[in-house]
Amino acid sequence: MASGISTTDDTTDGTEGQSSKSASRVLSRSLGSQELLMLPRQYSIYLNKPEAPAPFPQMNHVCVALLSATPPTESLKAAIDDALSAHPLLRAKVSGSGEPEKRIDLFQMVREGNPDPERFVAPPADAPELIGFGAEGILRVVDLSSDAELRSSWEARFREDLDDGSWCDTANGPLWKVELHRMASPDAPSALVFSFNHCISDQSSANLLLDQILANVAGELNTAVQAEMPLSLEESVLGIGNKWEDVKLDGMGLGTALYVAGKAAEGFRSPVIVPDEEREDTDGGAGFLGALSTISGRSAGGTDAGASARKSAVQFRTLSSDGTTSLLNKCRSEGVSVTNALTAAAALTATDFINGGQIKEEKERNYKVLQSLDMRRFGEQLDQLESVACMAGSMDLMLGPLPDLSGEGARATTSAIPIFWDLAREGKKQTSAFVKSGGPGHATRVFDFAMSISDMNNLVHLTAESAASQGRAYSAGVSNVGVFERQRAVRREGDTDRGTLKSKHGKYGIEEIYFATPHSRSGCLYQVSSMTVNGKMMLTFHPAKPIVSEGTNKAFADAFIELLEASWK
Repeated sequence: MASGISTTDDTTDGTEGQSSKSASRVLSRSLGSQELLMLPRQYSIYLNKPEAPAPFPQMNHVCVALLSATPPTESLKAAIDDALSAHPLLRAKVSGSGEPEKRIDLFQMVREGNPDPERFVAPPADAPELIGFGAEGILRVVDLSSDAELRSSWEARFREDLDDGSWCDTANGPLWKVELHRMASPDAPSALVFSFNHCISDQSSANLLLDQILANVAGELNTAVQAEMPLSLEESVLGIGNKWEDVKLDGMGLGTALYVAGKAAEGFRSPVIVPDEEREDTDGGAGFLGALSTISGRSAGGTDAGASARKSAVQFRTLSSDGTTSLLNKCRSEGVSVTNALTAAAALTATDFINGGQIKEEKERNYKVLQSLDMRRFGEQLDQLESVACMAGSMDLMLGPLPDLSGEGARATTSAIPIFWDLAREGKKQTSAFVKSGGPGHATRVFDFAMSISDMNNLVHLTAESAASQGRAYSAGVSNVGVFERQRAVRREGDTDRGTLKSKHGKYGIEEIYFATPHSRSGCLYQVSSMTVNGKMMLTFHPAKPIVSEGTNKAFADAFIELLEASWK
């Protein structure tokens, strides 16, 4: 099949089955390029060298939901088993080496052939002996005695799992796990911590799963429909049979060439990616010379001895219901989205911390802000979020030049902040131009091309190890999922329409949700992830330390919230 998806009856010799029910079939397909980056794809050519790096770590995705009551363990296990049946990637393992037939360039970065691709293999939902794990292997219960213990317990798990994916055995599964942090009383609050290999999840998927589990625990709804294997991001955006492996250069047109040229031009603006006290060269390893070093198999500026020790600094914040409503109303009156406002806040707040607290002279700098996108909304839009999958993409915003301490000046004003809303409108303008020009499709095609013909995971590793950039490629990043209750829920047996997610099922109310993916190895200098639940915006700040210290991250989070609160006054 052109899509790379096969549906096989597990009682046959591997020929394609005819059953219409996913419960009785092995579901399998090759991983897409984005999924291979998250997994990640490993390369034996590097692991066999004495100086080779350790296996590339997986990209993690962690989400915590704070609940008003505590689900019974047996009910929670039954709900997890129902989720395993409904969602193929939750019961999947990964087979295949991913090794090419050969590498054809001097630096052994360019691949040719893919005889043993990594594949998701999801055994039949009704064959637990083939799956090899169930709720017992996914759920862990942590017993606590106080509210203070509850908070410190789930926060510790969130922080640990954000950077450490060693719990995940991709060859045997599972690719996710759940922890229930609870106290003795069933009426006491609790916390559910979900940890995923990011190749099978994004936050919209986590929301879908959380809602399904809570609804099942509350006994409100019918069994979830057993979904087929979800498409890869590339197939959802580009269409079936339009990946690089299918169309090669026939898929590359003028629009894609212009997109690539535009991306190359961003480097000429020299966006700031590390604080002043961390800067070791003029372009931070992000410019042309840094790129040449990376593609030649060397980290720009040499290897950072402390790269492997980087961890996530984490802060959690909540914008009140009144504050969230005020921000939304102000965004509407200014003609921008909440995401536009958050990217403006990220850039402005970054100006207050980029000089490292050592003000020698005020500078004007350009800021490159990574804006996360749900790729289900673009291109062919084939994935309708019927099942758990990773459809996380992004685009770059170039903002500036902005003087140092611009955020501090904006927060101090007593009236509506012109610079804030000007930046929000600029973010909207760039986003609109990106979408109208087919940018999501071009970006998807270019990344699929690069991942297919080169060892991109090793390029990411070399960037992460760079002493010049310290793994930073962006000044800041924003991932805003939007309003929890506006997302569609899982499809249920006997229902004609899908409902929407609910923040309360029976006595189980969602009080708070926080989520993050790590930027410790590579990514953004300052990073914030947000979602609105029960009318309140909940934000996680998770840059990499020691590049950004715990104290600086705390100050950044406080300043960010203060700026949002000042923006509508």
